[in-house]
Amino acid sequence: MDRASVPRYITPDAILRIRYGDRPRPDWSVAVLCFRGPGGSEALVEKLHARPVGVKTLYALEESSDRPFVWQTALGSDRIAIVTQCLWGAPQTAILVEELACLGVRTILGFGVAGSLYADLRKGTQIVAASGLVTDGTSRAYTDRDVVMPDAGLATTLTAVAARASVPLVPVPVATIDALYRETEADVERWRAAGARAINMETAPLYAASATCGVRSLWLGHVSDSLVNQEWESWVRPAALTEVTVALTVALLETIAAGA
Repeated sequence: MDRASVPRYITPDAILRIRYGDRPRPDWSVAVLCFRGPGGSEALVEKLHARPVGVKTLYALEESSDRPFVWQTALGSDRIAIVTQCLWGAPQTAILVEELACLGVRTILGFGVAGSLYADLRKGTQIVAASGLVTDGTSRAYTDRDVVMPDAGLATTLTAVAARASVPLVPVPVATIDALYRETEADVERWRAAGARAINMETAPLYAASATCGVRSLWLGHVSDSLVNQEWESWVRPAALTEVTVALTVALLETIAAGA
């Protein structure tokens, strides 16, 4: 029996039935999970001319008029959800993938940043997660593999999009961390030994949960900081780096809407 069909105590459909009752559910086909704070999230929302949904739609995202989390827009026949400020790592990522899949979403993009583990992968480098190393606890609920992969078609499409825009795009294996404030040199060496070139808090669970839920997914972003030689090069960086990632994400969404 595969993991998608294992009996469970709590299912997303049961929770969504309680949450929505007789209210209509969203009919999104594509979603973007913004693994960024307000600045990065808002840059993408503004570029896509998205509007706030205005009511609670997803787990633990309590909407208010002055603090919306979930936005929506349309490109062609695709209705797109943009879930902002997904900052809580692997458990939140997996929960959102489960609920979005249950709502009918079939493509999920991760829009984020990652920390570099090597000096030659410099801050600002635009990257795509060519694989996710299962170094977190959440992903183990979805897979027995040590490495999980993105959707190959989406990865190929993004590579073509970046080439047309003349944006250098580097594919990297990304490890997932659970404890933001407990990264040590021993951890970095272990991630490097496993093949990782960068780390963040969401790539492996995004890929693992998506595969289990029958959703295609891809993570893209840029290098925001660096963990090299027992030193941390901080998150401070020019806003222009986010603008490039936003442009790539929008171009990818447009290409998907055109039938890619």
